Amino acid sequence: MYAPEVLTSYGLLVSVRPLGVHDELLESPEVAAFAQQFGADAGRIDPEVRDRFAQATGDHAAAVVDMVWISDVSPRIRETLDALFGSSSEWPGRRRYPVGDTQVAIRGFTDSVAQLESLDADQTDAGQAALALTDGMFRTPTAIPGSTVEAVHELLTPAQAVEVVLDAASSSAEGIAAALR
Repeated sequence: MYAPEVLTSYGLLVSVRPLGVHDELLESPEVAAFAQQFGADAGRIDPEVRDRFAQATGDHAAAVVDMVWISDVSPRIRETLDALFGSSSEWPGRRRYPVGDTQVAIRGFTDSVAQLESLDADQTDAGQAALALTDGMFRTPTAIPGSTVEAVHELLTPAQAVEVVLDAASSSAEGIAAALR
């Protein structure tokens, strides 16, 4: 309701999978170890974990990292927005369709988020609530503190709260490149 164009791009984002990459690879121990460290801090992946990931994924490494990011960020978005507005069973994207370039879906999502304009960066208390929400989204998305949710509801409009969540998710896409360095 507050960002319908982003919902469309999110639906595409969570519905793609790299052409030629099968579940066996995405669920391999090397990818799982990489994904675990990616979720904690994409810029600080252990070199040995990165090397094993690169060997396991070969020419598909970039596309698999895209999938790791999508698999990491999409539940964070859902959990955070559900914490703010109540649980929704209407989240898009249960089936994945093979695409030649997963970056197209990622860029579509980040570009649509960049078009949102409801935030006012000059509001100090609202900015603190936004930072607390972003922190909760990445530290404990399934247990965002009630005080954070209350502050967001008090200091931000629903459209602004949605934009905070989507901006944080979009910004985290920068971790894709950091993870592969």
